[in-house]
Amino acid sequence: MASGTGGQVALYKAGSLYHSVGSANIWTDFVSESIEHQLQELEEASITGNKDAPPSHKGIDSAAGDINLEPNPDAWGHWMRATFGQSSGTLLCNAGSTGANSNAYGAGQPVFMHQFVPIQTAVDQNNFLPVYTTMVYKDTGSAFFYQGGQIHGHQIQVQAGQLVKSVATGMWRKVERFARIDAIRDMTVPKSKKFVWDMASVQAGPGVSSLAGNTNFEAININLNIPLEGVVLLDGTKNYAEFQVNEFRRAQINGTISFRSQAEYDAFVVYENRFLRLTLRNTNSLMVIGNPASAFFPTLEIDIPQFKFLSWSTPIGGPNRLITSFTGKAERDPTSAYMIEARLTNITSLY
Repeated sequence: MASGTGGQVALYKAGSLYHSVGSANIWTDFVSESIEHQLQELEEASITGNKDAPPSHKGIDSAAGDINLEPNPDAWGHWMRATFGQSSGTLLCNAGSTGANSNAYGAGQPVFMHQFVPIQTAVDQNNFLPVYTTMVYKDTGSAFFYQGGQIHGHQIQVQAGQLVKSVATGMWRKVERFARIDAIRDMTVPKSKKFVWDMASVQAGPGVSSLAGNTNFEAININLNIPLEGVVLLDGTKNYAEFQVNEFRRAQINGTISFRSQAEYDAFVVYENRFLRLTLRNTNSLMVIGNPASAFFPTLEIDIPQFKFLSWSTPIGGPNRLITSFTGKAERDPTSAYMIEARLTNITSLY
């Protein structure tokens, strides 16, 4: 009997929306997936004198769904590039440098800082975002290859007392099956460690030069999404021919705050933008990367230069302590020319 413990997920950077591949070379651990192969039903509408529903025909053939992760700092960048649309890397420490502990993760490896900023121009006339094929093996038979994919949504979830989680949301042009790929060493021999809530910090302020730590946050979720529309053409297939933008891209933020003062309420009332920064940094001594003189750690920083509170609610539900629930959004910053930026430091050289 098939079991989720035998599941596998991998990616492949395809050069074209129409590029069908039967292999994958970007391996990632995952928690669960809910990708659904969707077949549209086209039901006839002719009146024939019968009370029974008329025959139906196969319509659009596609796939859509989520992949839930406890993100690995090394593999995370692939999912982020897929949604942001681009990445650029900077070498921070040359190869041959050794961490403070000779057995440390990444000892002797070069260290890179990757920057992710949302694209404004489509990658191709047929698709706005880079194309990724996603392989999912379900512990029996052939592996499912979701071809011509657009990972148009990525959510980061930080909750006190929990491991950091993320959700990648995608849509795919078609589904095929091929033999399972056996090379899964990157999954069975983990590289870096997961991020835990005590590695997270939140800073806020009127601007980047006046950021101050805010330890009142209990949870914060950041969801970047660009709505895409699958376009069907008279091209002799039942698959989408294009994935085009059909709404504004948005970065939405929500979470909870321990109600200790009315400072966040004051920011909500004035309806002004504030600089918001979320940092995840694993400072475990075994996670040193780089050299002892300039040690680095696996780190993710997310900057939102123009964050605005949209709702603020602190109800008294009884004798319990008070918790504020909030929602907010990121607006495009005219100075930096983006609404959100992510910086990921690790030993992966390229995304």
